[in-house]
Amino acid sequence: MKKIAVLLFVVSALFACSKDKFKTVPQIEIKSFGPNVVHNKETFSLRAIIRDKEGDLKDTITFYRKYFNGATMVKQDSFLKYNLDNFGFPEHDQIEVQLLFSYGEDRSPTYLLQNTELNDRDLVIGIIVKDKAGNRSEYVETDRITLKKP
Repeated sequence: MKKIAVLLFVVSALFACSKDKFKTVPQIEIKSFGPNVVHNKETFSLRAIIRDKEGDLKDTITFYRKYFNGATMVKQDSFLKYNLDNFGFPEHDQIEVQLLFSYGEDRSPTYLLQNTELNDRDLVIGIIVKDKAGNRSEYVETDRITLKKP
């Protein structure tokens, strides 16, 4: 009887330890963001790959922006939030996201960003993804780029 109890304990301990292998959260990989320096009326882009082992990327993706003056962050906000289910694509374990930004001039369908300050600002874009099961990715952000003063 003791052998059975020990065996059940070992099996349940192994199962409990290995269940984290099956728990998935979306993974974000920034492929490109730039160019590194952007002047007034220029465009720049962000490209990211989002992966989810369960293939249920059907909830939301939120983009954040952070502006820096040197080493000091001067502004942070969430500026874009999309419901991935509204795009109508079938469930996949990987999607590619591409955004095109316009600096200082509205060029639809780009996203307009401005620097109304008198000095250059650095910009970082952050991303968080939530899947259909409610799993939330870690916050991932791009490298800095510089928005040159107008």
